Amino acid sequence: MPAGTIAGAAIRPDPARRAEARDPAAGRDRTLPTTETDEPRRRIVPARYQLRREQRAAGGAEALNARVALWLVAAALLGLLAAGAGGVPLLDPDESRFARTSVEMLRSGDLVLPRFGGEPRLVKPPLLHWVQVFVFGTVGIAEWSARLHAALATLGSLLIVGWIGRRRFGDEGGAWAAVVFGTMPLVLVAGRVGTIDALLAVHVLAVIALDLAAPEGGYRASAAGALLGLAFLAKGPVGIVLPLVVVLAGRSATGAEVMPSLRTVVHAVTAWCVVVLPWGVVFLRRVGPGTVLELLRGEALDRYFVGTTHVEPPWFYLKVAVAGFLPWLSPLLLGSVRAWRRRAEPAARTALYAACGLIAGTIFLSIGRGKEASYLLPLAPLAALVAGWEIAREQRSPAGRSRGTEWMAASAVAIAAGLAIAAANLDAGEPRTVAMWGALAFVTAAFVAATARRRPPRAYAAAAAAAAITFAVAVALLLPAIGERKSAAGLIREVPALGTGRPLVTVEINVPSLSFYLDRRVEVIELDALDARLEQGDDPLFVLADVDLAAAAHDRGARLRELGRHGKLVVLEKRAATPGGESAVAPPA
Repeated sequence: MPAGTIAGAAIRPDPARRAEARDPAAGRDRTLPTTETDEPRRRIVPARYQLRREQRAAGGAEALNARVALWLVAAALLGLLAAGAGGVPLLDPDESRFARTSVEMLRSGDLVLPRFGGEPRLVKPPLLHWVQVFVFGTVGIAEWSARLHAALATLGSLLIVGWIGRRRFGDEGGAWAAVVFGTMPLVLVAGRVGTIDALLAVHVLAVIALDLAAPEGGYRASAAGALLGLAFLAKGPVGIVLPLVVVLAGRSATGAEVMPSLRTVVHAVTAWCVVVLPWGVVFLRRVGPGTVLELLRGEALDRYFVGTTHVEPPWFYLKVAVAGFLPWLSPLLLGSVRAWRRRAEPAARTALYAACGLIAGTIFLSIGRGKEASYLLPLAPLAALVAGWEIAREQRSPAGRSRGTEWMAASAVAIAAGLAIAAANLDAGEPRTVAMWGALAFVTAAFVAATARRRPPRAYAAAAAAAAITFAVAVALLLPAIGERKSAAGLIREVPALGTGRPLVTVEINVPSLSFYLDRRVEVIELDALDARLEQGDDPLFVLADVDLAAAAHDRGARLRELGRHGKLVVLEKRAATPGGESAVAPPA
């Protein structure tokens, strides 16, 4: 693609204007003079670097502060993601299942076929397991090491967002885009959970960054193809389709050339094959073409078009965006509208690219029947770029500053009111405490924004601080409680018999954290098979949810005895025969 066609790309200077000659005496390059004097002409630099130099010359202190702020935001984000990462048990079902599958891959040495409980688990490609195998083999198996990849991928996404913003919007724009991204609730939560989403998001963002960076070239096309290959190995076909949807929408909106050249396609496809096929060919030979086609149909096509799991209405992601992109909805909306109005400006075209990519990606995800909140994570960097551009533009432009700060103040008031209402309706406990602290933080942010109409940095910094404080309180108080409720770690602690090596059977539920923490296989059966399992005579322990306890005790009360419970999980064992046949199982009231 010719130079200058990507959104906001600088036009390279004419090579004829760069007649350079070697100065042996000085030992450095000089350009030939164009007049009769011997005064050398300055070397011409690309426009984007010249713009950056001019900005630093005009406000060197502000630019330096912006660069320092970017690294401070990265350090703060890493602190929020790392704090207590090893003190919260792995959550069921996804986090503990991924970790346990990686443990089995590490011990078996089979990097092609993931296994859980000794059985092949083919629903997801192996990239996450490869990363966790490397981490487990290097630093050991633990909760924090199972989550390390998510934290580092989120940090990498923040740095890429800052890099794009710095190239397109200047130092201040890069810093604000990083601040926005690093304080989004959706980003912070995904960065603390050891699942696929953060790993997929950083590869999708890297593809978008390459498309925004410069005109097409062989090595850029190869890099994009390799990144698409890694995204495929992270989550399958969606790792290819989603970034391409974003790129096509962004290019179309900014008037860039949509269809790549044949040379670009060849380079990208070749690089994709180099990344994917070494695993893909071996996997295909191991499981067979029929199994692969069934996986593609069930895990990609049926999940998207039919909705095999997590079926939600089409407007589901609007709710997710409202909650997940707080408190930055006002600069996001203002920036999207203003980017369209100012689309003739290079920086505005980049913001328009991001806004249209965000809209197109959200529509693509909304069309699919199966939906989860975390699916929106790869689009969060685009929202951060739009909001970061709007904040930096407002900071540099004296006109219209009050509108953005007023909207920010109104947003903070709305968030504080929502948290206060939630706190009033919650019972005493950790969720209520978090809501109260969040309401207090955003009330303070609203006051600062309302009194800083002509000082936008203070208003937006107050909003960022409120979001960070609320999340920090949630990490300290709420996440441990969630871990106790959504993991079997507490049950294992309360019922020592689970660690004795007796056969372990879960009834009507799947609790992968039992396998991770007990380091052994767990049998899963339906309630109808409980009678037959009791007759096998190997003295098993049964784990089931308390809601299924009454059904399990029906007509079996004399044969079962409760050993203990924690949260919603109950442990039963086969009761030895006693006179009278009285039941020791007490169904819940």
